[in-house]
Amino acid sequence: MTGYDLSDDEKDNYGSLDYRNIPRIQLGPYEFDTWFGNSSVFTTNVPDSLGYKEIASNNKKSTSTKKLMDFIDNKRPWLDKLFFCSTCFKYTDNEEDMKMHLNCCRYRDAPPGKIMYYDTENDYIIRKVKGSQHALLCQCLCILAKFYLDNKSVFYNLDYYDFYIIYRTVNGTQTPMGFYSRELLSWEPNNLSCILVIPCYQKQHLGTKLIEFSYQLSNYEQKISGPERPLSPFGKITYLHYWSKRLARLLLYGSLSETKILTLEIICNTTGFRMDDVLQTLTYMGILFVKGEKSAYIDYYKEAYKTRDTDIYLEDGRFNVIILKAKVEEWANHNRPINGAPILDKEKLILY
Repeated sequence: MTGYDLSDDEKDNYGSLDYRNIPRIQLGPYEFDTWFGNSSVFTTNVPDSLGYKEIASNNKKSTSTKKLMDFIDNKRPWLDKLFFCSTCFKYTDNEEDMKMHLNCCRYRDAPPGKIMYYDTENDYIIRKVKGSQHALLCQCLCILAKFYLDNKSVFYNLDYYDFYIIYRTVNGTQTPMGFYSRELLSWEPNNLSCILVIPCYQKQHLGTKLIEFSYQLSNYEQKISGPERPLSPFGKITYLHYWSKRLARLLLYGSLSETKILTLEIICNTTGFRMDDVLQTLTYMGILFVKGEKSAYIDYYKEAYKTRDTDIYLEDGRFNVIILKAKVEEWANHNRPINGAPILDKEKLILY
């Protein structure tokens, strides 16, 4: 190390990046922008040297905090582009090296892990890949994810994580397009730690399918569960939209559509959602009418009114609220398609 001293400002922000230090990613034939910075692939304090190259050559480069801070202060790119394998996610800054690797990647013909969902009709496969058994693939996948998840912090110690990777066929090859990870030793009842659909494969509802699968797995384990908190801004939007569609489908077409009086426990047991998530979603949808909020609705809590087809009464020891079916229908009409069709075919789940 040099004798360069960090200022108080630099100490506060040391190790963090507020800009995209690698502007572009190439994944197989696709090239696209990064969203966030990522220093995890570099040698410490050497912003223009990939760490794996130093290890492979056994040639340690001199480090310089001053050089690093010069890159950061001037927002200089550490690399112009990083190349990732589209099946195993190994990476390099050398295009020719990546071309050679793509011709012999062992995962092109034999994807890793155990099949947990197999839908040949719609071309979806979800595989469980253990971090303890396929460490390098999972590490590289997390490194790619860091470019798109600002709060991603775990890259290497993955022995106690399972990864659920969704595949579709591209040019005859099963190609991973997104994943979620799940911590096995969590103190909280979480069924998902982080989730990513790779940008070039987005707008295919793959994230929704992965979230639905996470709840199907929790249901198989007989657990009420949900994602790890805090959610990223994108994660919060995705989950609220998923929870809302699930609740709207249940209330309009599903097993709760004929129910006049509900409890939070019934909703939680039916959906597998945590109570806080249910309440947050009902509020987000704008379909609740709280007792006493307007005088016109106060009398609706009398027993004589609880057979009305227009309302669902949500009763709990702490509160009483009305779910207005007209508001549910209004929300559904603005967020089509909402119908009785499931997101995943339960017959195609392989959960054992």
